[in-house]
Amino acid sequence: MDIKRLRVFSQAARASSFARAAEVLGYSPSAISQQISTLERDLGVVLFERGARGVRLTDAGSALLGHAEVVLEKIDEAESQIESIAGLTGGELRFGSFTSATAVFAAAAVEEFRASYPAVEVRFVDGEPFESISRLVAAELDLALVFDFDRWRADRSYEGVLLPAENGLRLLPLFDDPFLLLVPRAHCLAASESVTMHDLAGETILGAPPWVDDVEHLCRAAGVDVEIDRSHRATGFEAFQAFVALGRGVTLMPRLALGWRREALVPIPIEGGPVRHVKTALLARTYHSPAVQAMSEIVRRAITEGVRDFGPHDPAAIWRSRGHLSPTCRRAVACGRCACWSCAVSRATWRASIRKPRSRRPG
Repeated sequence: MDIKRLRVFSQAARASSFARAAEVLGYSPSAISQQISTLERDLGVVLFERGARGVRLTDAGSALLGHAEVVLEKIDEAESQIESIAGLTGGELRFGSFTSATAVFAAAAVEEFRASYPAVEVRFVDGEPFESISRLVAAELDLALVFDFDRWRADRSYEGVLLPAENGLRLLPLFDDPFLLLVPRAHCLAASESVTMHDLAGETILGAPPWVDDVEHLCRAAGVDVEIDRSHRATGFEAFQAFVALGRGVTLMPRLALGWRREALVPIPIEGGPVRHVKTALLARTYHSPAVQAMSEIVRRAITEGVRDFGPHDPAAIWRSRGHLSPTCRRAVACGRCACWSCAVSRATWRASIRKPRSRRPG
């Protein structure tokens, strides 16, 4: 049934006149009559009784009118909703991330999106990469921030199970987030500006999926003999740090997660060390809503702002994280926007403070 003819029929029925319907719709009376006749021919019934004073619905016409008005109302609602989505004046965005990315830049991206497109409802879910991908496949998310490693896919759970992605995934690279070595302040490597994989020889490294496989491979490729302790399982980096602080061994932490570093531990860059590859994930279909496209662009801008002063490419972020700021300034570093550079002590002073703890100056 032609929607255009259904609109003409509905208007003619309300006006009880082809001529008045023609005025409202901007057609000629003969064009209205022709449209109604074609609709009657298609349906095989007479919809109007024609008279000198206008038209009147037949029983078939009355039956059709009730359904036609419901159909046309739904079509109008659909067209309005589609226009809102296309113009970002309505609709929904379901966005996922992982914790360290959320803390450094993803939360800022979500708030920028909300401020720019207040009519779009935003739903946010924080989780591990495989959890976000599972939600993407289940159509519970539209876009997600995830990470993978050279030897661990983003769609692989931490138990090693690959998730089914029947519709396929599209992973778009954003940046690499290098891992740092975490050691106690009394450790022999604590004063090092950086270390290599060879410097880890003889160490006990506390690690777990998804990153420990890359560490083990890099050590083996470098001919380095280390003990990889897999007896501790944790998704958060705080748990490993607790054991390292008690002298159990050393561990690694990605630079984005420096905000969760324990005061008693020192982060050290690893030359040629493991990195996690941060990416956006979405289903590999040809169409994505304007909201998804807008959020993707906002995420890239937020990375430029949030990561610039707090890793993964700023060595000064590590330097500031080693305890050179007052408590007030250290809280500011966590948001990546510390302006108090003057309270950073020199490297020489810092090395001395490692060897002999001293009280910090006010920032």
